Amino acid sequence: MTGRTAVVSGGASGIGAATAALLLDRGWNVVTADLRDAGAETREPSGAVRLPVRADVTDEADLDRLARRTRDRFGRVDAVVTCAGTADNAPVREVTPARFSRTLALNLVGTFALCRLFVDDLAAARGSIVTVSSVSGLRGSPDRAAYAASKGGVVALTRQLAVELAAEPVRVNCVAPGSTLTPLVASAQGDERTRRAILDAIPLGRYAEPREIAEVIAFLAGDGAAFVTGQVWGVDGGQLADAGWKHPEAAR
Repeated sequence: MTGRTAVVSGGASGIGAATAALLLDRGWNVVTADLRDAGAETREPSGAVRLPVRADVTDEADLDRLARRTRDRFGRVDAVVTCAGTADNAPVREVTPARFSRTLALNLVGTFALCRLFVDDLAAARGSIVTVSSVSGLRGSPDRAAYAASKGGVVALTRQLAVELAAEPVRVNCVAPGSTLTPLVASAQGDERTRRAILDAIPLGRYAEPREIAEVIAFLAGDGAAFVTGQVWGVDGGQLADAGWKHPEAAR
């Protein structure tokens, strides 16, 4: 993998940070695009380079700067990973159109904008895109109208791009994490009652670690998934497989 370059949005925390760290360990150069303080370029023990760029994926000027800095530093892009996202969970009656639009702007429009930004680079490299959706984009759950709509849109966008870009060829796949131990989840699922209900809905009985999601993202980005495109991979401890009922002896 040495010499390949990945752009990871939301790369300063959570799944994005874990993905960046894993790719760097495996010899990928990584550009981390995030709203947080970018910091300085570093060279990792693997020899790979990490280039942080402060960028808002909903801002065209930021995206233009991100593309310019990436191309100037590395000259190529082999993978794009779209981890930037937000959650604004509330009952539907409390979700105003403005709140709904803000969530879609980052989670869905921002995903599209980042993918579009590097399409030509990815085509030249015969590269790949890995989008990040959620189990909430594939099934209903309480108080997530905006989040679920945005993440469901990411699933549809992934399949569309996979078909449209296959001839280039650019592979496009999606990871749909279940509940994962990230700052975003901690803020959105902060109370004990919510956490207990979510754990009860996960057959493996625990939250995922960000590194566990990153492992699947790295696989989909690399050559091991050379014939995989247009797919949605649930990395969820069995949440999507669970029918939602338990044997009477196990019911609480």
